[in-house]
Amino acid sequence: MKSALVIPDLPRDAPDLLSAALDVVRRAGGTTLNVLAAREPPEDTILPTEEMLTDRTRAQIRATQQQWADSLHASFRDWLARSRADGLVGDVEVNWLDMEISVAHIIQAHASAADLIVLGTARPHDSDQKRRAVQAAIFESGRPVLFVPPGWTRPVGHNVVLAWKDSAPCRRTVLSARPLLAAAGDVAVIRADADRPSVLADLLAGVKARYLPPITDGAPENVSRVILSQCRAGGCDLLVMGGYAHGALYNRLVGSVTQDILECGEIPVFLQH
Repeated sequence: MKSALVIPDLPRDAPDLLSAALDVVRRAGGTTLNVLAAREPPEDTILPTEEMLTDRTRAQIRATQQQWADSLHASFRDWLARSRADGLVGDVEVNWLDMEISVAHIIQAHASAADLIVLGTARPHDSDQKRRAVQAAIFESGRPVLFVPPGWTRPVGHNVVLAWKDSAPCRRTVLSARPLLAAAGDVAVIRADADRPSVLADLLAGVKARYLPPITDGAPENVSRVILSQCRAGGCDLLVMGGYAHGALYNRLVGSVTQDILECGEIPVFLQH
């Protein structure tokens, strides 16, 4: 895990998001942290049924987007100066990227080249762009995603809970998270089955992990409740789990453990679809 792409949203939340991303990159032995201020193209801000954009409206939208990016950049500069003064950056290269770019191009041009995507945990009042970015990061990027709750100021990745059920998303997630799991002070595994699968033992080779009692009730709401309860009881600062065993439409209609965990928004979550 050499590089991470951070996509901040609100300037006031950016410092905590950046600190969490930097912590994870350094723990994993990474070298690069890219921070993207993604200014939304005017065409992406209107619905197909709405009126055509005029030149004046385009200019107004771009001015608003640039004002947001400038505010975000100021927050980034202050955070970087403090982090360097405190010796937290180390040898990590931190880059600022500011561009007008659609969500699709973020995934194609930037996210797909990163080893990790870092986003703030989704909230009900998020912009449409943020919601689309979250969906694209999970379902289209092919990369692991770290979601960080707003206001999170604790370390990330020292005390880890790994929620395991043998599935393709879980296997991919564990492979991607191995550098973090190996560097963690404690890794507690909670399984959604009664057996200790050999595939997990192989994936965790070299990682010192302890196994919690398995979850016997497989209903999504009960699985979510038990996982969160274990995270709270153990002071977990990172939950590693497979992300959405089914597609986006299925999860919107039926729900899932992943959705329940993300909507709770209590702790950082590392997942991969």
